[in-house]
Amino acid sequence: MREYGENKTNRPMDTSKLRSLFLTSLLATFVSCGPTEQGGEKEAGNSVAEFVPLEGTNWQLVQLEVAGGFVFTPEEPGKYVLNFRSENRLTGTSDCNRITGSWQQESATLRFEPFSATKSLCVPGSLHNYLALNLGAVVTHTFRDGHMIMTTTTEGVEIEFEALE
Repeated sequence: MREYGENKTNRPMDTSKLRSLFLTSLLATFVSCGPTEQGGEKEAGNSVAEFVPLEGTNWQLVQLEVAGGFVFTPEEPGKYVLNFRSENRLTGTSDCNRITGSWQQESATLRFEPFSATKSLCVPGSLHNYLALNLGAVVTHTFRDGHMIMTTTTEGVEIEFEALE
């Protein structure tokens, strides 16, 4: 498994995206070092940013944890991409299928409504069915160490993405 922040595509990241990720990480570190309501401190290794605007960003799948604790990691993360476009348009790919729809973000809430994916039969081992099923049920998201973690209405389901470019 690769470390957080490692560029899996071997492509240089756009400097504006790097700057944004750096500032997000810096903010998350600052927030995580402050006192909690109980007077203690949060662990710096688990830094969480409260809000990052998604418009104009692109993300690729890192891993998908489904009900029952099964964790799936894509062999080719670049086949599973979400593009958060202007006017709340969502586009992307899920292996051999296309994703379209709308996204709504408010604080920690994230919803994909409407959400659709084509239904081509991908090669065995594809994560398309798991991803398409669970993206439609996303209700919240957080940002941790430069990654976006989405959760669904089903307990124990987490979809983890990393920023592209």
